[in-house]
Amino acid sequence: MTAADEVASVLDTTPGRTAVEVRDALRSLGRVSITSADVSSILARHPRRFGAGDATPSRWWLADDLPAPSRAEVPAGTGSSTPELYAWQGEAMDAWRRQGGRGVVEAVTGTGKTMLGVVAAGDELARGGQVCVLVPTTELLVQWRHVLDRHLPSTATVGLLGGGHHTALGRYDVLVAVVNSARAADLRPRRPGGLLVADECHRYGTDGNRLALDARFPRRLGLSATYARADDGHLAWLDPYFGGTCFRMGYRRAIADGVIARFSVDLVGVHFTADERDAYDELGCELSRARAQLIARGHVSDEPTGSFFTAVVRLARRGHGEGPALARSYLRAMQERRHLLAETPAKTQALLGLAPALAVADRAIVFTQSIVAAEAAATVLRQAGLRAEATHSGLDPKVRSSVLARFAAGALDVVSAPQVLDEGVDVPAADAAVILAASASRRQMIQRMGRILRRKPDGRLARFIVVFVDGTIEDPALGAHEGFLGEITEVAAIVRPRGI
Repeated sequence: MTAADEVASVLDTTPGRTAVEVRDALRSLGRVSITSADVSSILARHPRRFGAGDATPSRWWLADDLPAPSRAEVPAGTGSSTPELYAWQGEAMDAWRRQGGRGVVEAVTGTGKTMLGVVAAGDELARGGQVCVLVPTTELLVQWRHVLDRHLPSTATVGLLGGGHHTALGRYDVLVAVVNSARAADLRPRRPGGLLVADECHRYGTDGNRLALDARFPRRLGLSATYARADDGHLAWLDPYFGGTCFRMGYRRAIADGVIARFSVDLVGVHFTADERDAYDELGCELSRARAQLIARGHVSDEPTGSFFTAVVRLARRGHGEGPALARSYLRAMQERRHLLAETPAKTQALLGLAPALAVADRAIVFTQSIVAAEAAATVLRQAGLRAEATHSGLDPKVRSSVLARFAAGALDVVSAPQVLDEGVDVPAADAAVILAASASRRQMIQRMGRILRRKPDGRLARFIVVFVDGTIEDPALGAHEGFLGEITEVAAIVRPRGI
């Protein structure tokens, strides 16, 4: 009997149950490890078999038994299921339309930005125009294809460019294109009008990626959780193209509207050994010396601030000479310091202490700085009795997909990963995240936070745990993650400073 069969048996016996009630029934029948997130995933993956009524939280029936008039539309897999928008999404669309069909919507991860692109695309098709959806990764290429197939009219044709696909917009109503392929492609619309939707639009504020922003689309919609770029690329390239930001959706509004889950924040400080501290301080001195020399000798400018690192990376690739040598010295010291922070045994010990908290979560994700740290995290959590696996770029793509599939199916409690899960990958719902990474930008932290903020069927809190080394660039007391932590601690249901 499959998991879906087990859920169906429960609903056949007692219809109209919530996901939590189905979970409890299954646990009483021996499925002690099943979670409400597992049940919700099973129900959502079988829309022809199960249906939900209009109540909150949702109550589920076998699809054939769903009482009228609450019968939910069952997507046929060929489109035409019009999305129902949240209030903020309707306001965002109104703001975009008032701005002449141009603008960027900035909304924190997990709030449902994709639906804005779907609605805008539907409007454009109704006008007789064509749509290009620009995405940064092949994973998002696949995700957009699925959501467009589900929600656009069944007569709409959707083509793909990138990831082994080579179609052109001229043959389709909608083209979903990976930016690397789109930069050199002819994307011009063949019909009057035209809409370009740029998902993760902050990624296109570079000299190379901006080439994919075709000026022949009169209507333009940018979607991003973190629009501003440290190198000011949003000002140089994105604002002139999109016309600036037309709507913003932050954590406070998202929580108040019930769009994302309420959450708690834990700050867990650990300590270096004396030897680790000496090594950290020496690397800090090396970085300071190299930076000062690079700027003083005119190799790199310190303005704008966000461009310094990019300029150093470019300089390091140039070959011989004083400038490239100093740049490589800077990058080497930075990398060594990152590894020191990421792989200190103190963080492994802290993670072991967090194992009981992760055990009671429906699912948890551990974000690390390195592959070594991700593997170490999975090992220590397995030793603590949790079903944990690492996923990273060193694994075959099929293995990575298998890990996430097992995570989605409830066969794993925890997944640990470096940056591979930060952006552009469809990660199954979780309700706890542990940050072991040495350091992270505001963008990276918002992306990671979004992995746990999907609304919970039983209303429980999501839990966001930041593990850091005291007295280092990771320490919030010294300004680490200042902008991001200020945003989330102001609206968190619970904040546990420097401890669990």
